[in-house]
Amino acid sequence: MKINGSYKLPADPETVWSVLLDPDALAQSIPGAKSFASDGDDAYTVDLSVGVAAIRGEYSGRVALIDQQPMSSFKLLVEGKGAKGALSGSALFTLSQGKPGETVVNVDGEGEIAGLFARVGQRMLGGVAKLLMKQFFDNMKKQVRTKVNAAAAD
Repeated sequence: MKINGSYKLPADPETVWSVLLDPDALAQSIPGAKSFASDGDDAYTVDLSVGVAAIRGEYSGRVALIDQQPMSSFKLLVEGKGAKGALSGSALFTLSQGKPGETVVNVDGEGEIAGLFARVGQRMLGGVAKLLMKQFFDNMKKQVRTKVNAAAAD
């Protein structure tokens, strides 16, 4: 399944970069994250609760940020397993300057889901992936605004 989108965040690329790679911001922005702990450099273990329609699942997995090109791009790798299946995916996040005070983040990736979710919710998965990405970036926007406001107060 392909995953892509373009999202605008209200700060310069340097600020957006620092927030996107901040473990606390990630923990607060990943939809369904119940726990988020360091597992080495730019890698984290995560417990998620994710649902497709009436089917919910608990997943334990790993998130890693690799191939980092500071202020420009990085690749996000995700893998998880649970009683109702497994998920894995990767996405390239590319940052570019938008209008003044804005950064555009383009996401281009792929994901796979196996197990009960894949069998029952195959037709809905694309829509669910887009919804989860929107939630992630809405949450990230709040994190970016908090950082910008904190910097302005100093």
